[in-house]
Amino acid sequence: MSVTFQVEILNEQNNNSVPIDFHLPSGVIKGKCAADRKSEAVISSTIEEADGRLKTLKFVFRTEEMRVKRVDELRWILNKVVYVEKFAGSSAVFESDNSSVIFSAPLTQKYVCEDRINVTLHIYLCERTRKRTLSESLQHRSTVFCGVVLAISSIAHIVGHMLRRHFMPHRKELYENLDRLPAI
Repeated sequence: MSVTFQVEILNEQNNNSVPIDFHLPSGVIKGKCAADRKSEAVISSTIEEADGRLKTLKFVFRTEEMRVKRVDELRWILNKVVYVEKFAGSSAVFESDNSSVIFSAPLTQKYVCEDRINVTLHIYLCERTRKRTLSESLQHRSTVFCGVVLAISSIAHIVGHMLRRHFMPHRKELYENLDRLPAI
């Protein structure tokens, strides 16, 4: 996974005129993956300046299932952005939630199956069903049963149509005289 972004932090107390200097590539970038779907993933960048000032910018992500084309899709959502500045034993924390503009990105896993126990299990069950051959499909009883029902119903439909033509003489005459009808 790669993320490319640029940060410009503005101080509202100075009428947004003086941006806070935070050069992302010069910082130490760390991250913490989410242990499970309910916990949060964090990407942070920390810069230590020459005067001892320590600046940290954290992006906190969470996962949420969203309905995309009638399928539940697991997506990363930016939950909040935290800016921490420490200097001479004191610290200031600024936290912004993601309520105004929602950032989300799809994960590589899509939960199509009802059983969402494990991503590996999902990939094996769901992706495997798309790739199986006809001979593998015919090994299951339900597939064979559906084929038999389809064959019997189509034969019954053909026989019914034939009997209808045979036992309705006025229709039989129409069918036999189709070639003698005037062309339109």
